[in-house]
Formats: sequence, C-alpha cells, structure tokens
Amino acid sequence: WIKTQDHLFGAAEVQRVIEVGPSPILCGMAAKTLRSPEFANQHVSLLHCEKNRDDVYYAYEDEPVAAAAADQAAPAKDAPEVAASTAASASASASASASEPVLQQPPVPQQSAPASSASKVASAAIADAPVSAVDVVQAIVAFKLKQPLNRISTEQTIKALVAGKSTLQNEIVGDLQKEFGTLPDKPEEVSLAELGLSLGQVTALGKCMQSLLARMISSKMPGGFNLSTIKAQLSASYGLGPQRQDALLALALTMEPSARISSHAEATAWLDQVAQAYAVHAGISYATASAETTSNAAGPVVSSAELDKMRQHETEHIQRQIAVLARYAGIDLRADGRSASKHQSSAQQLQADMDAITAEMGDDLLSGVRPRFDARKMRRFDSFWNWARQDAYEWIQQIIAAALSGLSADEQPGIDNEERIQQLQNCADEQLVKMLAGIIKVLSASSNSMLEPAIALVRAMHDACKDALGTLPLYHEFSQPMQPQTHVAVTGEIVYSELPRPSEHTWPEYINHMKCGDLYGTPPLMHLREQTEDGHWTYSETYSSAYFGGLSSIAAQGISFAGKTALVTGCGQGSIGAEIVCRLLAGGARVVATTSSYSRKTLLSFENMYRKHGSRGSELVVVPFNQGSVQDIDSLVSFITGNASLGWDLDFVFPFAAISDVGSTATNLGSRSELAQRVMLTNVLRLLGSIKVAKERTRRTTRPSLVVLPLSPNHGNFGGDGLYGECKLALETAFNRWESEGWEGFLSIAGAIIGWTRGTGLMSANNLVAQEIEGHGVRTFTTSEMAFNIMGLLHPLIARVAHRQPVWADFGGGMSRVQQLNAIVGKAREKLNVESQTMKKIAASMAQDYEVTNPVMSAGRASENVGLTPLAKHRSHFPSPQSYQNLQPLHHLQDMVNLDKVVVITGYGEV
Repeated sequence: WIKTQDHLFGAAEVQRVIEVGPSPILCGMAAKTLRSPEFANQHVSLLHCEKNRDDVYYAYEDEPVAAAAADQAAPAKDAPEVAASTAASASASASASASEPVLQQPPVPQQSAPASSASKVASAAIADAPVSAVDVVQAIVAFKLKQPLNRISTEQTIKALVAGKSTLQNEIVGDLQKEFGTLPDKPEEVSLAELGLSLGQVTALGKCMQSLLARMISSKMPGGFNLSTIKAQLSASYGLGPQRQDALLALALTMEPSARISSHAEATAWLDQVAQAYAVHAGISYATASAETTSNAAGPVVSSAELDKMRQHETEHIQRQIAVLARYAGIDLRADGRSASKHQSSAQQLQADMDAITAEMGDDLLSGVRPRFDARKMRRFDSFWNWARQDAYEWIQQIIAAALSGLSADEQPGIDNEERIQQLQNCADEQLVKMLAGIIKVLSASSNSMLEPAIALVRAMHDACKDALGTLPLYHEFSQPMQPQTHVAVTGEIVYSELPRPSEHTWPEYINHMKCGDLYGTPPLMHLREQTEDGHWTYSETYSSAYFGGLSSIAAQGISFAGKTALVTGCGQGSIGAEIVCRLLAGGARVVATTSSYSRKTLLSFENMYRKHGSRGSELVVVPFNQGSVQDIDSLVSFITGNASLGWDLDFVFPFAAISDVGSTATNLGSRSELAQRVMLTNVLRLLGSIKVAKERTRRTTRPSLVVLPLSPNHGNFGGDGLYGECKLALETAFNRWESEGWEGFLSIAGAIIGWTRGTGLMSANNLVAQEIEGHGVRTFTTSEMAFNIMGLLHPLIARVAHRQPVWADFGGGMSRVQQLNAIVGKAREKLNVESQTMKKIAASMAQDYEVTNPVMSAGRASENVGLTPLAKHRSHFPSPQSYQNLQPLHHLQDMVNLDKVVVITGYGEV
C-alpha cells in the first residue's frame, strides 16, 4: 500500500480517490500519507462510496430540483386516494350507532397552501461538510476546562490554557489520544489550530466524544430524548447532514445544561439554542420563508394542516365507536388510564427528586458511588508450584540456548541471579526438587561440553530449593534506590530518567541515609513520632531506632508473612499499593486486592504479579470494588470475613484507593471533589468500622488488624487539588478515635505520611521537576522505596507497639520543611519549558543551516527528464587583493592617519 500510494500521488498524479468498502480504512491511511512533507503540495480528494455518496455521484444541484418536482407532483397523484379515504370514512360514519353523532369529513381543499414539512426539508437542506479536527479539539479542551467555546482561543496551546496544571494537561492529551488515535509529538506545545490542521478532517466522532455525549444525554436530557431523536430533529428542522450534526453535537457538549431538562419542549428549546450557536460558529444560515414561497409557485399542493386535521377527526370518530362497544361489553376503558396517570404522577415526583439530587450532588458523585462488587467475579491465584516449574524450565532453556548459540560466559544469563533463586526457594516443594534432580541426570548423560553452564545452574537451583524445604517463604528487597534525572536534549525534548543513586548502592546504605538528621537538629528524613501528654506528636528517638532496626533486619535477613492475611485497595499498575501486594505475596501472605477497573487486562496484570512474586502458601484474590460505595464496603467485608466465602481474619489493611481532582480550588469545588472526599476519607472510616463490627460479631478480639493509613505532608501546599489535603488531615483523627471509640483489640493504627513518590498516578506528572525539588533538600522516592518503608511498619517490633498505641510514621523526606513548594515547582517547570523552547529553536536553526549547506541530491531525480527551465545562477567570489605596485597612485595617502587608533571596516556585498 505504501508503494501504491507513492505511485498514485506521485507519478500518476491522481486527484480523486474513491474507496469502495464498509468503512473508509484506506482513505484514513491515505490522509496520513498526504499530511507528510513529501506530498504537502498535493490536493487529492479522498472519498468513500457511502460516507461521501453525494460527492462521489456529483449530486449537488440536480437532486434538490428533482426532489422539489416530486413534492409538487405528490398532491395531485395522491388526491384520488384522499378522496376515496374521505368517502370510505363517510360511509363508515353512516353505519355508526344512532346515539353517536355522525362525523362529516370536510373536503380536501385543492388550492395553494403552505408547503408540507417534507418540502421544507428538501428546500432547507444545507450542504454537508466534514467535521473539522480543530472544532473537535477545541470542544474537548473547552469541556475539560469547563469554559464556553468562545473563551478557548485556537491560537493558544494546551499548555498555556491549563496554566501550569500538568495533570489536567495530561488528561486532555489522553482524551485527544483516545479521540484521534495518534497525535503529533508534543501536542500540548502547539496551538489548537496547528494541532487540528495536522489531524485533518474527521469522518466521524471518536470514542472520547461519543462517551462524553452519551453521558450528557443520559444525565441531562429527558427520557426518550436520545441521540437518534436529536439527529432526526436536526435533520428535519435545520436540514443538517450527518457530518454537520456531529459538528453541532461537539459544540453542544460545551453548552451542557447545568441540570437535567424535564420536558421535551425544554430540550427542543435547548437544542435550538445550540443550533443557532452552531450557525454563527460555522457561518451558515438556515432556510427562511422565501424558500417556502418558491416551492409553492410550482402548483397546487395539499395543506399539511388540513390533512392533519382530517386525520385527527377520523381518529376521534374511531375512538367514539370503540367507547360504544366497550360500554356494551361492560369494559372500563379508563381503568388503565387512571392507573397509568397515578404511576405517571409518581414517576414525575421521582424524576423531580432525582433532578434535585443530581443538581445538588452532581453527576460525578452519583456515578462514582455505584456499587461494583460482585463475588461471582472473584479471581483466585494460588498455583505457585506451577509458576515455579515454568520459571525453572524457562531459565534452564535460556542457558542452554545461549550456550549452544556460541555466546561467551559473560553474555549468557547468569546463574548468580539472587532474586530468581530466592523466588524459587520461596516456591520450593518436594516435587520441584525431584524435577530438578531429574533434569540434572538428563543433562549429565549428554557428552556435549557446552551444556556445562546449564548443569551448573540446575545444580545451584536444586541445592537452593532443597535447603529451603521446611522453611518459611521470605520477602527480600532486590530493587535498588534510584534518583531522578531530567535534562533537555539538543532537540528540545525534555527527557526524564532514573539512575542508581551513587551513594546508595545497597539498602543498608539507604537506611543509614534515611535515619541521619542534619546539623540543625531536625528529625531524620524518615522517623516515628509519639504522642505527648498534651496530645502533640513529636519525634521519638526510641520508636525511630526500633523502626530502623526492623528495617535493617528486613534488608539483611528478610521477613515472612506466612499465615498472614491482608486487604489492599488502590493497587493499580504503578501504584504503591501494587508494590505492597508484591512484597506480601513474596512473604507468603494471602492477599485480597481490589480493582475499580475490572477487565481482562487488569486481571492479566494481577496474574503476572502473582507469577513473579507468589510464594509457597500465598494467595491472591482479586475482586471488583468501588471504595466510593457503602454497599461495596459492606459486601467486601462480609465476603472476606464470612464463613460462606473466604472466612479470613485480616491481619493487615491498606486503604490506599484515591481519586485525583486536578484543577479544583475553593472557588470551583464540584461533584468530583466530594467523590474524592468520600473515597479517601469518609469510606475509609466506614471500612474500618465495618471490619471492627465483623471482628465483634465473630468474637476475634485477640488478633487486631494493623491498618496503615496513607497520610500526606501536602496540606494544601500544592493547591488546585480539591479536598485532598483536607482528607489527609482528617484521617489523623483516627489516632484519637482508636482510644475514644474503643478500637483496641480490634484495630491497630499506623499512620504513614507518604512523601513525594515518583511514578504514581497522583505524582507522575511532577516527575520532571523531581530533580529540582531534591536540590531544595527534599528526598523523593520510587514506589519500590516507599513500599519498602511501609514494610518496616509490619515488622513485629513496630506491630507490637501499634497494638498498644497508634504509630505515626513520617516518610515525608523533609517535604513539610519546604516553604512555598508550589512556587518552587512552578518555577522549575517554567525553567524547563524555557530551556526546551530555546533548544528547539536552536535545533530548528541548525537544521535549516544544514539543509542549505548540504542540499539533498537524489541520483534518481537528477537523471529524470523533468523538463525544467534553467534559471540564472549568480556566483559571488571573494575579491583578490591588488599588488603594491597597482596601488602606486594612492601612496600619497600614507601616514595621514594613525592606523593603530582607527577602526577600519572592510567588506563587500550588499548590507
């Protein structure tokens, strides 16, 4: 197809391409090709046999004329049928009961009358036009920014419009990616007009616009006023074609009503406002009465109003006949009507109540609290033995393949992979040891000396697994502390990467750095606090030493969670919760992991998680769950603790689910802010209360669940993040509730202040400025590092303290000590953007210089006889200096001025 396009748009110079098929697949590919610089000057019409039917058949002028003629001829043709219908109706009237009045049908007037609605549609039809990608981009940006369309200038960039809110910027770019599929590089740094121009025309609205329109129609339009109704009304009343309808719907998204519309009349009025706004935006005008007069001049037509009146009379006459027969049979025809009226009144009241709730709570909150839990969708992963055998086989085969391919010992997969050996030890059983012994026998029987590395590997695996029999699985930390690095490439691209920290090659070194304070006596970057008699929480050297002692024990010897059960919410890919699940599974724990995005892709990620980290006796149970739903909380706790389902007694609870609310300030707190508060605060407390009630019901009072609460040093420091800071501050009340509400014996509280963690869903947008932030004395963490810190709270030394009193762990990395953090982040981001723009301009200038000094020559093109007319080629050479003798007439000027003090400017050419 690439060669075909080169021929069509190159040598053949095709100007019109028509695709015959169910959908315009090839036209889309060709449109991308024509946007490349090679075909920048090509003007090719790309048409599809169905979507561009009028353009394919050149149906521009003839069809409206033919339609008008057909409409004019229709009344004369249908007149006998109307007359016959009238006569038949009159005959039926004569045979009706004498007690009923006889309906006399009026004759159908055969005179000039207003045109019928069909004639109006034909005359009012507006030429269809493709949706401009600029309009779609502008509509999506306006919707995300909650601004009217006229407030969004197409000359501005997405980055400028979001005013530094990087998370909101990423959401807009993600929606555009969902809408158009592919985007140019750095779409947030080009104007909306340039971005739309690079995307071309739109044949149909994409997934993003369709989902947004479906949400708006379902939540704001009255029942029955669906997308089909809207499109039919746009076609009948305004003569808009399918593509112009899509353009109008994109505009309608930015004019979404603030509350649900109660009636069809109000919905029609709203749609009329949108249509008028679209006419102004698109520069079109709808048909006026003059078009109606033109169609009437062709001849007499049937009056639409008279015809409707005649049908109404006929319907009423039939209804009276039915009423007579019903009275004779003793049937009450109004019984169902009275019942329907009663139900309609009830439905109207319910709709009014629902509209009031929607107006008060908002769509985000109402849709965000819907339950998702379903025990039938539970997925259990517990086949550690199977994955261990597969991993062993794959590792052995990799060694054999590398040896037989002639790779050197340095290039072969090493047999000293401690993490892989530890994983096999955690999964070791008698069957695995027997399998490895059999493989040793098979490989040893071969005379091929190249199999020696494989034999050595299998023996090491066999010995390690045999030694692990009868022991508990252990969690060891095998990751490495990393540091952020951001630099601007010569092309102007901002590149973020992570490198090993040069001063922290091992975890003991990491621990030593974390427990050291500074010269001014401030607490270490990580420490534990204790509550004083006056209720304040201060740095505790005793508890901090115990914590670092447990953390050092985990780093050196590992820790086992065999026989422990845990609940982790908010454990999506790339989150701290996911890293916690991996470490619990490695230690042999049974884990219930919840997900709000239950899908095959999500389940595969959890399966891979168990395959890589699952150990002997560990289980991973995945269930759909919405932490914003009270029903889900009750159902989840009953599912875990009930004897009819899992019947587990929770040892650890990690309520880490969260919702981002970027761009919400005190002036525009909305429905999403309240949903975030419900997820991160209200329902966290409800979850703890539900677990406490379940323990009381089952009389499990000697095994309290250790709850790790995710606190934060961000108490409004960043700004523009809704109620995030308020939620985290309010969670600190759990320390006092533990005593005042009698949680002792049922729950233990360990609050962890989670500092700047790179790569999470809430903080990934700030990765670029992490290096600058560390320059101000703040330690930023990876998700692996933060999960390692939290594992220290599960060590028996700290768990025993938490059973006696709440534990407050500060893993903020000194973030709370920095003043005006938001200003620092803003300046760092602005500095990067300025440097990036500067490098881009330099790179563009250098590219232009290179093109001028190194013109691209094509041997193929040079040999073609393209028939070019030679142009004048001006050459300019440096002038040659004249000899001393030739300057003899100027010798009298010598020594007239002191050349040591005179500036002499020489040159040639035009300035």
